[in-house]
Amino acid sequence: MSLTTTEISNIWSAHLKITMELRLFEYFYESVEHPEIKKIIEKMITHSNQNLTELKKLFTQDGLTLPTESESSPDDNEAQSEPKLVEIVKSTGGVWKDSIDTVWVHSAAIFENTGDVPIEIGETQMNFKGQDGSILGTATMVYSVPGVVDPGEQAYISETTILEGITDPSDYKETTYNFSFDETDGNANLLEVSGVKGFLGTDEMSSPYRVTGLVKNTTDKLQDDIRISAALLAEDGTLLGVLNGSVDVGVNSGSEAGFDLSYPEVPKDIASKVKTVEVKAYGWTW
Repeated sequence: MSLTTTEISNIWSAHLKITMELRLFEYFYESVEHPEIKKIIEKMITHSNQNLTELKKLFTQDGLTLPTESESSPDDNEAQSEPKLVEIVKSTGGVWKDSIDTVWVHSAAIFENTGDVPIEIGETQMNFKGQDGSILGTATMVYSVPGVVDPGEQAYISETTILEGITDPSDYKETTYNFSFDETDGNANLLEVSGVKGFLGTDEMSSPYRVTGLVKNTTDKLQDDIRISAALLAEDGTLLGVLNGSVDVGVNSGSEAGFDLSYPEVPKDIASKVKTVEVKAYGWTW
């Protein structure tokens, strides 16, 4: 049965409305940076394209002229939406009180590039939230290792700081992260790491956990600022903490340098749970 004039008019109007909405969704997808918001917008784009496909079927089955073709194909959406996407795939936060009743928090996270082009991660801000949803403190100007992340690769980030004015560690609930990232043609400049070993602290005065190893300059240039990060993982793969450090002396092409990571301090109760240590190192440049 053919469509009536009123039905054709309504379908035509619906097609125009959805098309305009789709252009708006695509604009916001390209301009927004928060990964969770991007996921929501991506679903809206998919839903709009599905609706346009159904409306198109109604026109073609009656042999009617289609409205101006403006819907996005899946390939078009992929080309527009895939390049920039970084997600936090693992995170942790732990608090403790020291011998003079100061409350400390250690937070760490693993970023992963789930897109198909290299991404440069900018500054991260950590927000330490209380059980009541309030902000107990923040940490700013925190940077990942490495700074450039290739598709499918990961970067580590961590910070330990005092929660000023907090007397009870149980007031802390979680850490959230605000971070910027953008597509780049830069090189991750990753270096080879070997001989990684982890050590438990030997007494109350020593760091709860240390990581040592060798980093090799596998590039053809002198690396005079090598930054290193070690993710501490439990037997089930849960992230327990991240240690950071650097090799500040120059390392020539093909040469090696040792490293010893114990900063920032991690909660003492996680040290015995560490089963795997994964280390990343890269040559930092301006």
